Amino acid sequence: MTEGHIHIAVRRELKKLGWNLIAGQYPGGSDDEQTIENLMKVTLNILTSEPSAANDTGAPFVFIYGIGTSGISPFEKALHGKGVGDRIKLDVTPGAFCETVGHLELPLRKPSGIMVPISLNVTVIDVKRAQDREVVKAMAAGGSCSDCGCGCGGH
Repeated sequence: MTEGHIHIAVRRELKKLGWNLIAGQYPGGSDDEQTIENLMKVTLNILTSEPSAANDTGAPFVFIYGIGTSGISPFEKALHGKGVGDRIKLDVTPGAFCETVGHLELPLRKPSGIMVPISLNVTVIDVKRAQDREVVKAMAAGGSCSDCGCGCGGH
């Protein structure tokens, strides 16, 4: 555990207790909390089972939010407005996996080996403004679905 993890955990607990946290950092500094919105570079920890003490680390996944050719996927919608440390559980029926994750299906499966899970347990690890070159690179790569007819053109 790093100092940054402790800092974030303490901030979160103080907010739960109703504290109004005021930071002296410049915008975008370490105390400026970012939430997921368009063109943010998002790092997630994804588990395909319930987190437990023995298994709380999953596959890391990094993507640029909101660049899909068909708009924002239901997976991305579930992440909108979330910040570092936030968690979501997304139940997915096997037949709806491609529609749920949209253009992120193939990039999501490659590093993680995820094969049509029933449930995704997602923790937001990092959120930051993507650099222009990262956005262009991600758009050029254009994630593609396997063969679901989503219209992404990646077949």
